[in-house]
Amino acid sequence: MKTLQKIMLFAVCLLAVGAFAQQNPPAQGGGDGQGHGPRRGMQSVDDQLKTLTDRLNLTSDQQAQIKPILEDTHAQMAKIMQDDSASREDKMAKVRSLHETASGKVRDILTDDQKKKFDGMQKEMQDRMRQRQQGGDAASKDNSPK
Repeated sequence: MKTLQKIMLFAVCLLAVGAFAQQNPPAQGGGDGQGHGPRRGMQSVDDQLKTLTDRLNLTSDQQAQIKPILEDTHAQMAKIMQDDSASREDKMAKVRSLHETASGKVRDILTDDQKKKFDGMQKEMQDRMRQRQQGGDAASKDNSPK
């Protein structure tokens, strides 16, 4: 079960397009209105859009174009995570592919200045994911003979 939670957290981080890592508001209320309980680290589509809007200064037209991309990605992500027949590695590969596709679609909507900020957000997210992955390995490396 912990592995599934880690996969979900990783997937959400990818969907949040890096912004999630800096602005992770605590879940409030009893759920998301869709029969699901509150999930640690999950941002709703509206929260993701707000974060992108704040960080990239999106216009209302851009918001209207990006929201369906986020909604579709969120729905596909849920399907991937619910697929009990897929291995962890398969799920991660699908999540990466889904993230790359969604990021490309979002990037196509942005201005040149916004693309630079967006690329920076992507790099921040990748760096954080690497640090988290290495953090789990650091303890075992510290105990190894020198």
